Amino acid sequence: MSKADELAAKLKHTRDTGTDQAIDSWAGQVYELYQQIETWLAPITAVGLVLRRNPTHVSESTTDETYDYAIDQLLIEGNKHSITFDPVARFTADGAGRIEIHSKSNELALLRTVDEHGVTHWWLQGIEQPTPQTDAVALTENNLLAVVQEGLEL
Repeated sequence: MSKADELAAKLKHTRDTGTDQAIDSWAGQVYELYQQIETWLAPITAVGLVLRRNPTHVSESTTDETYDYAIDQLLIEGNKHSITFDPVARFTADGAGRIEIHSKSNELALLRTVDEHGVTHWWLQGIEQPTPQTDAVALTENNLLAVVQEGLEL
């Protein structure tokens, strides 16, 4: 093996390891968010709101690779309606991950960004077809409760 081949293999291994770590940390970030959502919704679950995690499988492609991984959806059920949080992509052009929120009345997305200090931020935005997406707002307890109220028609 030539020196160039050795360096190419080393670079590929380094790049693959970084991407693998991004996929592995993505699931952790999503589950951390789910725990926060579960905490915010605890008073409502005490009176009958149902929260459930459904295992799912995601296959996504970057320009170089295809990644297949298992990750959970979060399902919120109440008042004969449901809302599904579906983590559809770790690699996005405008952030560090995307979770789509599906309900009968609305289609939203949570966009994950990471600041210069490595801190994760989640942004809630509407998904509008075919017009451009609306401005994102920070995910807060009140914003989440508004999504749940509208999605479950409470």
